[in-house]
Amino acid sequence: MKILLINPPYHKERIFRKSMSEVGALLPPLGLAYIASVLEEKGHTVKIIDGPVLTTKKGYTYRNLKEDLIHFNPSIVGVTATSPQIRDAIETINIAKEADNNIVTLLGGPHITSLPQILSEIKSLDYGIYGEGEHTFLDIVSRLRSKKKIKGLKGVIWREGKKIRYLQRDYILNIDKLPFPARHLLPMNLYRPSPANYRRLPATQIMTSRGCPYSCVFCHKPIFGKNFRPHSAEWVLAEIEHLINRYGIKDLQIFDDAFTLDKKRAEDICSGIIERKLDIVWNCMTRVDRIDENMLRLMKKAGCYEIGYGVESGSERILKMIKKGITKEKIIEAFALTKKHKIDIRAFFMIGFPTETRRDILDTISFAKKLNPDVAQFMVTTPYPDTELWEMCKKYGQINIGDWSNFTFYAPQSAPFVPFSLKKNEIEELYLKAIKSFYFRPKFILNQLLKIKSISDAQRKVIAAKAVLGM
Repeated sequence: MKILLINPPYHKERIFRKSMSEVGALLPPLGLAYIASVLEEKGHTVKIIDGPVLTTKKGYTYRNLKEDLIHFNPSIVGVTATSPQIRDAIETINIAKEADNNIVTLLGGPHITSLPQILSEIKSLDYGIYGEGEHTFLDIVSRLRSKKKIKGLKGVIWREGKKIRYLQRDYILNIDKLPFPARHLLPMNLYRPSPANYRRLPATQIMTSRGCPYSCVFCHKPIFGKNFRPHSAEWVLAEIEHLINRYGIKDLQIFDDAFTLDKKRAEDICSGIIERKLDIVWNCMTRVDRIDENMLRLMKKAGCYEIGYGVESGSERILKMIKKGITKEKIIEAFALTKKHKIDIRAFFMIGFPTETRRDILDTISFAKKLNPDVAQFMVTTPYPDTELWEMCKKYGQINIGDWSNFTFYAPQSAPFVPFSLKKNEIEELYLKAIKSFYFRPKFILNQLLKIKSISDAQRKVIAAKAVLGM
């Protein structure tokens, strides 16, 4: 069968102003690429349209999308969407039905998994996909080919009269059985990470595991679940070699929630990079309680130049409330150890949690400056549906849904949540205060200047500085 997978294009009004579009990351949609590879393995003809990168780089429009739909003439159109993308996804699905009413339309991704009931609101959508998509999509295609019913299939969201039904399917336990993502269906030459997130080009991202066993209230679990399901070290090393040999990749962003969750596996991957003499540098994210001296030493030797840590707050009370499972003391210890091994640090902070006060946020800003990471990413609290945070926010403040486009972490002018303990203008003010007071410190600026070792380093710093000034 001919199958078209779409990451929806942006509407023109949603394209960031020039300074932000320069610094914003353009990354391949690995979820669609995994689904495509599984479908291709079974002999299906697959095309991927990655709307965001085509919109940003080529001026791609919904008119272009309709032309491509008509030209490719697929039997099935699968669309993915996060919460901020849902308006774009609905328009994409509508266009697919306008192009050919016989096309079977599917919607997957975090938003419909969080809110299966939206199927009742999208008349042109035939079915939703709940959770992991690879095997569910394959089963849907098989049922369509054999003209069997799809309703009742595990992993599918369907209509039953006026009710919406769905069945969750088991997670893929051995993800080593999946083929590499079908990056050959993507415009790999158009992608780029944020300037602060790479050291060499070309760069891309990989996922070496799925699932996270921790209980942070802001995390949405149904897509990948709570059980940690890693690729083996051999599988990861094979994918890295594939990326180097086929695409000339020199820099990797490891997209796992916590790369070092299984320390032995992380060590084996690092040792493999060293032993195979792979010409690659990389960054990752992990938790402050999942690193140690030996781990950091090996990571540095294997090419790791940056680790992202979720700090979230400078208030012990807030850290406990959001079930982060770490203390300020542990954060300080991990930062000192990471700096000792000359690995840069990207720290993530959130402001505007339920019950959070102005004093709590000022403590977070002070803590960020005390920790002094190389990059501090401040975000406004964004409660996604079907999370514990969502329920807390309904109890302790006002959730401002709108059209979901403000659920981006980076939209203080239209904060998706305002706790009763703060006012909307306070969140805007404190968000900007956090950025300015962190990045405009003479000590920070001097440290960044001293790190410039090449023209490309200087160019990246200039782009990043322009973005901060633009805010």
